[in-house]
Parts: sequence; structure tokens; C-alpha cells
Amino acid sequence: MKKFLGLVTVVIAVNVAGWYLVAPLVFEAQSRPVSQTLAPQVVDVFSFTLREEVDKKIGQPIEGYEPQMFIAAFPGLTETDFEGVEASLGYYTFRGGKLELVLDESQLIHSAAGAISRTGMETLLTNVSARTGINLEGKGTLTDIMRYLIEAQ
Repeated sequence: MKKFLGLVTVVIAVNVAGWYLVAPLVFEAQSRPVSQTLAPQVVDVFSFTLREEVDKKIGQPIEGYEPQMFIAAFPGLTETDFEGVEASLGYYTFRGGKLELVLDESQLIHSAAGAISRTGMETLLTNVSARTGINLEGKGTLTDIMRYLIEAQ
């Protein structure tokens, strides 16, 4: 319970700080069509928060963060949330009831090939936002997203 309260406190503090830094970008995003990308700062806060929780619950990975790490740390995440998420050398897809990494075999394959990229984190946030109905370009917040990912059973 203390860890949960600590995480919620961190998420709220980051959102409050982010509001002062990102507010102009959020209001700009509300006037754009929904197909536009999220503000980079919003993606960065989301990525930082997810990674920090994985580090606490599982440990810091040596070769990058992969979907199963996030799924293990957040009960509200599903394999389908990672559809189209870019990795270091390819992307993830959900086929036949299973999450798969489709590698770009034109490049030298390495042990961190499945690590999610920054662009992949943006796709993940967009997918979670769409699935949960929490519109980050409207009235939804990262706190709403994180609360859902932590509390969902």
C-alpha cells in the first residue's frame, strides 16, 4: 500500500509540475485534430513513470524495457496495447492471440532488439488512451491513465 501511495504521489507531483511546463502545449493540442501526435513532454513523463515502476518492482533491465516487463508491473496493461509499438529493431504486433516482435532482419540483430523505443512509447500511450477512453487531447490526464494501469485487475 505504501508503494502504491508513493507511486500515486510521484504521478501527481509530475502532473502538477508538468501542468506548468506543458499547459501551453496541451491547450494547443486540444485545438488540433485527434490524429496529431502527443506533446513530447507528455510522452516523456509517461515513459519515465512506467520505467520507474518497472525498476522498483522488477529491477532495472540492462538491455532496455520490453513489453512483458511493463505488463508484469502494471495489471492494467494488455498485450494488445503494444500493437504497432516500435522496438529497437522492428515492431510489436498482436497475432493469433500472442504478442510478437517482428524484427527488421536487414540490420544486425542484437540482444536489445526488443527494447521499446521513444516512438514506441508514444504509440503505447496512444493505444492505452484509445482503449481506456481517456483522451489526453481532451480532459484526460496522465494521472487518469496511470491510475487505470495500476488499479485495473
